[in-house]
Amino acid sequence: MPKALILDFDGSILLPETAERLDLRSYEERVRYYARFGDIEKLKSDIEDVVPRYRTFFCGSGDFHHISYLLLQLLPYQNLHVVVLDNHPDNMYFPAAIHCGSWVYHASKLPNVSNITVVGITSGDMRGLSLLQNRFSALRSGKVKYYCLCPVSKTASMLSNNGIKHIDPSVNSAVRILEDIVDEGRPVYLSVDKDVLAQDEIVTTWDQGLMKQSELLKCIRALSKNIIGADIVGDLSIYNYRSLLKRFVRRLDGEETSGVTKEEQLRHADLNIKLLSMLNA
Repeated sequence: MPKALILDFDGSILLPETAERLDLRSYEERVRYYARFGDIEKLKSDIEDVVPRYRTFFCGSGDFHHISYLLLQLLPYQNLHVVVLDNHPDNMYFPAAIHCGSWVYHASKLPNVSNITVVGITSGDMRGLSLLQNRFSALRSGKVKYYCLCPVSKTASMLSNNGIKHIDPSVNSAVRILEDIVDEGRPVYLSVDKDVLAQDEIVTTWDQGLMKQSELLKCIRALSKNIIGADIVGDLSIYNYRSLLKRFVRRLDGEETSGVTKEEQLRHADLNIKLLSMLNA
């Protein structure tokens, strides 16, 4: 059996024949960047018989990160600790739909999810007025925690009841944080957005973090004995929305397209092979 499933919404993922490809291009307009919950339910009905056969999923661009919410519903595991490696908290307010930057909040409400830890954040979502767009209720309850690679303000700590923490490299590391999670002994579902990586490591279509590839791989290795499922997003693709609203809001959110080259897509393919090898060892 192929080791992974490519949920092919955007044609961006290059992987060898060890991965099976499910053609979902007809859903790209409806679910890319954000999706109505009705469209998520329709997609769920189309893939629910296929998803449980696999444990690793490639979903394409970071614009599809909210597909993680759907995968968590379809996998037959309970008491999950969801670990997200991402430059963004993905726990933001977004009205009347699920969005690639809001899915963590919705996932935290699922009955099979115990808690969610987001590691690697450096984005502007932690600063200024953007800070107030975070769903602090999930942080204050302890259901969601952030570990940032950027300094954390006193305001962020206070509003989150200390649910937002800074990883000070002189004291701690992302790898050590994850080793502590493994010590809890619970099953881990891992979600990786490659925008957690520094831009000189790989190019994505979102603003990027500070992590090196070597550190990302160490993080996965630290979690490996507890991982029961994983998804990867952050591959390179661009899309011209038919929806004027999606086109407008996506541009407001800072879409970057200058790095979409064949050379960069091949770099993503190389990284995907490394990730697949580690996650299915």
